[in-house]
Amino acid sequence: MQKFYYLILVAVLLGRSGGSVLAQQPAAGDVAPASGSVDFGVRMSSNTGDPARNQRYRDLRDGPTVDRLRYTHDDKKWVFSAGADHLGYRDQRYFGELRQAGKFKLSFEWNQIPLFNSAGTRTLFTSPAPGEFRIDDSIQKGLEAGTLRLADVAPQALSFDLRSRRDIASVNVVVTPARNLDLSLKVKTTHRGGKQQWGVGFGFSNEFEVPAPLDNRSTDVGSALEWANTRAMVRVGYDGSWFTNQVESIIVDNPLRFTDTTSAVSQGRMALWPSSHSNTVNTAGSIKLPAHSQITAYLSVGTWAQNAALIPFTVNTAIAPIPLDRPTAEADARVTAMNYTASSHPLREVSLTARFKRYNFDNRTPHFAITNYVRTDQSVVTSLLGGNEPLGYVRDHFDADASYTPKAVPFTAFRVGFGREEIERTHRYVETTRENTVRASVDVSGNAYVSLRTGVERSMLKGTGLDEEVLDEIGEQASLRQFDISDRNRNRLSTILQLTPIATVGINLTVATGNDHRPDAAFGLQHLDNRTYALGADYVPSDGMSFGANYGYETYKSRQMSRQAASGVQFTDPTRNWFTNGAERVHTANISADLLTLVPKTELRMSYDLSRSRARYDYVLTADTTLVTPQPLPVLINDLRHGTFDARYRLRRDFAIGLVYWHDSYEVQDFALGLSALGRIDINTGSLLLGNAYLPYTDNTFMLRLSYLW
Repeated sequence: MQKFYYLILVAVLLGRSGGSVLAQQPAAGDVAPASGSVDFGVRMSSNTGDPARNQRYRDLRDGPTVDRLRYTHDDKKWVFSAGADHLGYRDQRYFGELRQAGKFKLSFEWNQIPLFNSAGTRTLFTSPAPGEFRIDDSIQKGLEAGTLRLADVAPQALSFDLRSRRDIASVNVVVTPARNLDLSLKVKTTHRGGKQQWGVGFGFSNEFEVPAPLDNRSTDVGSALEWANTRAMVRVGYDGSWFTNQVESIIVDNPLRFTDTTSAVSQGRMALWPSSHSNTVNTAGSIKLPAHSQITAYLSVGTWAQNAALIPFTVNTAIAPIPLDRPTAEADARVTAMNYTASSHPLREVSLTARFKRYNFDNRTPHFAITNYVRTDQSVVTSLLGGNEPLGYVRDHFDADASYTPKAVPFTAFRVGFGREEIERTHRYVETTRENTVRASVDVSGNAYVSLRTGVERSMLKGTGLDEEVLDEIGEQASLRQFDISDRNRNRLSTILQLTPIATVGINLTVATGNDHRPDAAFGLQHLDNRTYALGADYVPSDGMSFGANYGYETYKSRQMSRQAASGVQFTDPTRNWFTNGAERVHTANISADLLTLVPKTELRMSYDLSRSRARYDYVLTADTTLVTPQPLPVLINDLRHGTFDARYRLRRDFAIGLVYWHDSYEVQDFALGLSALGRIDINTGSLLLGNAYLPYTDNTFMLRLSYLW
């Protein structure tokens, strides 16, 4: 495909280099109505290691490439511009715009975004139909009878590329039929296709992975009518969104079983994302008031709905079917959002701002009664809750700021602020959470030599209405707190300083620190601390010449507590507690140089980026522990380097030749996701994975580039 686009481009350039370009040469004193540029050439790369992680969201295949194309036509009444990047490759993009100033604007874009997960994944499953994954019957029978092991059949797995791609097309239109009046329409459609790593479990000790199919489309439509002048604005609009999934469930063979029993299953079924839609109407407005004041408001009301067919409780033929309360989901929610802002500048030294936001997710899905259900397709159990619990919430957020700029301290503003967020939840064991935040900052801006922003913030999150009986009913520790609703005290401090001692030199310094403490979370995350330090400098001795360097250092520390205990006496035994202490240090560095005028007719650009991370997770036991001492985990290592060299020499005014070089390398050691853990797809006697491991790579890419301008 890329060669086809390359041939088209060559033909276009040959045509333009003949009579067409000469025919459009403007007369003396005129402005050329059309202009543009194109970069094309050939790309070659040498990769050792993991090509998927190197490319990830890019397509770096060898071959001819049209890397950049731009075109503009301006006849002083209408302006048309268009462009394209990476023509013919998986990450290609096309865009354009047609506009008449103050009257009409039409823009479009088509963008492809690839996602390359793995080039070395392997599977024993075959897929005779989308969403259906089967294993050879002889393998199932042998594994069930014990005459085969997963290690015996794993070598038969076939390799494949695990990748997907988003194709995004969008069109935006703005029409101005009268002064101060705009009509706008936005349409965007996104298709995602390919495969995604997906886990399926047959019991708590078995895990199997399959390349689940991706074939879905999202279509979003937004329209608005807006009137505005220098004092006020009114807007009304409609937004709609439709999601359609062609594969809403998957069926997967259990490699370890060929026959169904009341305690084991030969296959399993899982739901994927259901098709759904939403419709929303909204209105907004603003008005300017005396004393340099302004009020703005926004309100939207919408519905979210999906009515996909419900899958049975199990596909285990040895278990009698359990009737569903209804055949389809009938999921429905009413969503209301509002946002109000008032700002005022009553005095030259004083400014005030207040905001209020509300988001109401009113879940109106009818109750789905469940008496018994099938757990992991293997056993019938009684539901502790008796059915679904349609989660809903109302989030209110109030925020106020005040700023004072004294005459005696020029270029300096002192700010204080307060925020309060309250969330009322339904069907959560903490009914309400309230978070209060106070903050203060000092800003120095407008000074030719110094720019400073330093601020401090403290917030406290507190939950009320805790129902510990719910935790008892589901067999959890009463002191367990889920991450988003546990009490939390948070402190943040940050300073950003920019210095310009002379016009050609800039220095920036950033220092930030923060910590989270969860006083009532006996289990789970208890503490989280982070520190950030960054220093950078820029030197611009002349037009077309610049140098830059930056260095950053970050640290993260965390502490979590767990209890290894079965039901009974162990459940409340504190000697079975254990902690996980996490610590990570990250170094980042960047240097760059642009030399656009150092050598006549030559442009040079160079840069080098480094990211180096070391992380530890240490297990710690109590002094009176009754647990076996755990085995220490090795250090996690992640090193990423990226270097670029871009040289361009202008042979004549409209033609240049260039050379581009990229160097990328990645070093990784991961005890959970690295080659040491996932080097085999049969990682134990009861699991079969895809082998999508974190792998190192080194890549060197060269591109010979020709640039033509007209």
